[in-house]
Amino acid sequence: MKITVMSVLVTALVVASCAKKEEPPAPPRPVRTIVVVGGSAGEASTYTAEIRSRYETDLSFQVGGKLVNRAVDVGANVKKGAVLARIDPTDQSLGVDAARSAVAAARADYDRARTDEARFRDLLERGLTTRANYLAQQTATKTAQSRLEQATADLRLNEQKLSYTTLRSDQDGVVTRVMAEEGSVVSPGQRVMSIARTGELEAVFDVPDSRIEDIRGASDVQIALLSAPLARYPGRVREISPSADPVTRTYQVKTSIPTPPWSLRLGMNVAVTLPPKGDGSSISLPATALFQKDNGTAMWVVKPDLTLELRPVQVERYDSDRVILKSGLKRGDRVVTAGVHRLAAGEKVRLLGESS
Repeated sequence: MKITVMSVLVTALVVASCAKKEEPPAPPRPVRTIVVVGGSAGEASTYTAEIRSRYETDLSFQVGGKLVNRAVDVGANVKKGAVLARIDPTDQSLGVDAARSAVAAARADYDRARTDEARFRDLLERGLTTRANYLAQQTATKTAQSRLEQATADLRLNEQKLSYTTLRSDQDGVVTRVMAEEGSVVSPGQRVMSIARTGELEAVFDVPDSRIEDIRGASDVQIALLSAPLARYPGRVREISPSADPVTRTYQVKTSIPTPPWSLRLGMNVAVTLPPKGDGSSISLPATALFQKDNGTAMWVVKPDLTLELRPVQVERYDSDRVILKSGLKRGDRVVTAGVHRLAAGEKVRLLGESS
């Protein structure tokens, strides 16, 4: 009897140990998602720009010398022809005096040669000299005339150099920079100061290489003062730098302002707003939703049964924290935006903020 009971117990234990244990199903993975609400025309881009003059001229002396007088400072408004600076005119004055003396001597020689020519012509007519002597005197007269003309040209040149010792403004404008002080010695062509015209202004700003194509496609922009953002003025993209700055790797853009307001001054900072780009077919999503697969791009889409599907997408461009899609998704698709590299196709998920 005892053997029978023991056999039953052993058999029961063996059957229990061999029975398969059913493990409970894994809970759905919680995911953070976003619903595609449809393409948009893009967002307006705004850049901070500096107001500059479209025409700014660097002025310099055409002769060298010691700067003895500077009549203007930075920020001074000057008229065309106004005296800006002077260098020591002593050397140029001596050159003018020497040229005048040379002109006087050449004129005396020319007058004497003309008198001799007239005398030789009279002697030739009376048969008291030869024709060869008369022709030689004619040549001497022409030589004296050439020397007089050369001396006169040298005098004009020296007088012009003397006028170069005074630097004058060639236009109405504002002094923006001064690069030489009184007492310094300047060489010909060395920059002394800069004059900027105030009639035509432009806004200058830098853009990264990722947005340069947006700038190329935009012509009209809106310009507003940082102190008065609601008052906007029209502008137009005039020039885009063909190469990037070697330090900042950005491209300089110049925007002209056809009718600048009176409150706009050189050196002010303004906001330049570009119109939105796009035809409404592109979709903007967080960059964290992008998944790289086999040298391609894709995104995890949550299907109605809360399972995952990896859908290929085509990226139009990349922004700092977002990607602009050209195709692959449609309105109403729910896309996973975090932890995309830990997911698997067909996996059951739970939307954060919702019960499973």
